[in-house]
Amino acid sequence: MDALIMAGGKGTRLNLDIEKPLLPILKKPMIDYIVEALLKSNINNIYIAVSKNTPKTEEYLAKKYKDNINIHLIKTSGIDYIHDLNECISYFSEPFMVISCDIPTIKPKTINKIINYYYIIKSKTNNLESLCVAIEKDAYPGNPSIVLNGYIPSGINILSPKYGEQREELYIIDEPILNINTLEDKNLVESYWNKKNNNK
Repeated sequence: MDALIMAGGKGTRLNLDIEKPLLPILKKPMIDYIVEALLKSNINNIYIAVSKNTPKTEEYLAKKYKDNINIHLIKTSGIDYIHDLNECISYFSEPFMVISCDIPTIKPKTINKIINYYYIIKSKTNNLESLCVAIEKDAYPGNPSIVLNGYIPSGINILSPKYGEQREELYIIDEPILNINTLEDKNLVESYWNKKNNNK
């Protein structure tokens, strides 16, 4: 399975003079955590959607990963998430993972768990087209911006390469995935990692 990182949004909620994918988390650009997790997982090729909203991100990624033949940049219009996603669908011929650039706590084992779950369910349900990964609201460590029926979208989905509505399965995961939408979220993740490192 291939993956698509969405990194072309405006990131207005952070209210900072820096592109969201490049926001430093413990002095490392946030998007690097996503790329590194995908590189260590069972994902094959990594596509990264950038746009006119994130020119510095595009420049940074093109330079840092120029020698990796499994990483590809896609230039989208940057209108909004759904529009940019639709612009990327033609790059895929099989189901692919869509992952937000703002979940630096994602781990390779979590990515593999999601992929495995998708294929298991798909083998039992022939008409399954997509998988939405969510977290129970009570288990979410931060202040979510979106809550749907008691669940928080994790920023990870598996989609079929088709346009329009897809037959979807919900996968509730018990992993510490936190979307960085505010400085409070950033501080929470850094504090969590610092405590974890100090307890080693």
